[in-house]
Amino acid sequence: MRCPHCSRVLVTLDFCDIEVDYCYTCGGIWLDNGEIEHLTAGDGDEFLNMDGAEVNEKKRRCPLCRRSMEKVLMRVGEGVVLDRCRAHGIWTDAGELRKILNAACREGRPSRMIQLLDEMFAARKHEGGCL
Repeated sequence: MRCPHCSRVLVTLDFCDIEVDYCYTCGGIWLDNGEIEHLTAGDGDEFLNMDGAEVNEKKRRCPLCRRSMEKVLMRVGEGVVLDRCRAHGIWTDAGELRKILNAACREGRPSRMIQLLDEMFAARKHEGGCL
């Protein structure tokens, strides 16, 4: 599968009992349908409301079906604009999954998901990249 942002090959990683597809080049993460709900389960499902977003960004293609994805606004903090293929999943650019998981944490306590995310992508951080 190819990255919808930079067209590099995505690497499949096991993260919290789900397989995420990660682009080592740009730091984006592909989540299949239902996986974002799995990651935030019990930590704040009220953030999972996604509305269509009117933004001036280039539309990306779904890495599975190659159709144009829609831009959606996830109501997290100041809002995070994601690319969504209704049939297959969502694309999160570098740092967006972290924002979603941080906002889903209750009472400011560190999320187990954030800790796992930090551990999984520690090498990228040391190389000056971001998540």
